[in-house]
Amino acid sequence: MKQLANCLSLVLLGSAAIAAGCSSSNPASSNGGSNGAGGGSGGGASGSKLTALVPDATGFVDVGGSIPTGITGAWYAYGDGIGSDGTAMTGDCELKGGHAATDCSAITSPPFGVFMNTGGKMCTQGTVAKILNITGGSTPDYNNIWGAGIGLDLNNAGGDAGAVKKTYNATAAGVIGMAFDIDVVPAANMRIEFPTNATNAAFWDGLKQISPVAVGHNEVLWTKVTGPFYDATAPAFDPTSIFSIQFHVLTSATSAGTYNFCISNLSAIMAN
Repeated sequence: MKQLANCLSLVLLGSAAIAAGCSSSNPASSNGGSNGAGGGSGGGASGSKLTALVPDATGFVDVGGSIPTGITGAWYAYGDGIGSDGTAMTGDCELKGGHAATDCSAITSPPFGVFMNTGGKMCTQGTVAKILNITGGSTPDYNNIWGAGIGLDLNNAGGDAGAVKKTYNATAAGVIGMAFDIDVVPAANMRIEFPTNATNAAFWDGLKQISPVAVGHNEVLWTKVTGPFYDATAPAFDPTSIFSIQFHVLTSATSAGTYNFCISNLSAIMAN
């Protein structure tokens, strides 16, 4: 039930989802797709000390006790085509954008409210929509057709009474970044985002269109989390107030795209 409660808290955030971890659904945040990913573990720390963030069978992570990170939270899937009740009609694309469900991003798996650990991998697949014009207008609707992805809350104990998403102080815990493995980088391109209390989520290599994700092992230091590029007044990334890590598959104004990838070996990079 922790996983379900977490998903509900995520999508119930509505317009505050940018800050609290649902998506970067804001102008120009989903216009990647023209640049190839690259860089592999660029931005990482050679020989760094990693603390594994191992999910249980239901995708819940509880790294407490003697482990220094204190990270607690559930994995979740999110997208512009799904809302707080798990239906398409309440998604940003449909409810706010006024678009047909068939024109919105769709999550094939995991199903709403469930995210099973598959042999140590957290896997997802689906479709990110082609960005249509604003209903009744002539400019692309970047705000409401922003894509889909998966993420992990870093400070969310969950529970049947409803999850409460809180900020995580990585600096106090001695965490200087995140590492992960990915089996396939979506052709639609990705951003590795770290939502905070800022209006728009900063991401890995955030002064560029996309994050330099490569198949295999990737390491991201907080010093490489910047932007986002489309926000001229974005504050510096604050690692003392992180809500989650997100693997965001981007939409494009030229065509729809599919994604099918697994994240494994997610770890906190610890200060030496």
